[in-house]
Amino acid sequence: MPEYKISNIVNRQIISFVSVGVLCYFIGILLLMFLVELIKLEVNLANVISSIITIFVCYLLNVRFVFKGGRYNRKKEILAFYFFSTLGLLLNILLMYLMTHYLPIWYVISKSLVTLIVAVFNFTTRKKFVFLQ
Repeated sequence: MPEYKISNIVNRQIISFVSVGVLCYFIGILLLMFLVELIKLEVNLANVISSIITIFVCYLLNVRFVFKGGRYNRKKEILAFYFFSTLGLLLNILLMYLMTHYLPIWYVISKSLVTLIVAVFNFTTRKKFVFLQ
């Protein structure tokens, strides 16, 4: 395959991943704020709950719009996706905890910074270990 075609595929995939990521970011932030402000959950517990829900939505959108399946059967693909998403979630929880307990940063700003860091981890692991492309 010519190099420019590979480059176009990668660029389209990154744009799709970022688009899905932005949508999932807003879903996650709105869920987080809903759980903290209206349900009155503690920030870190609300972060875990909103992140788990967002991971599920993110899987559905990634399969539909970003990555091509087929590396594994659907069951293994879901397990691999959730395995690496769990690692990303643990990174998310750790960074959120550190930022909300040791830095005077509003939890929404903390979540935004953490989301950027974890997004790089998620894209890399999903592309390399979960999906074909």
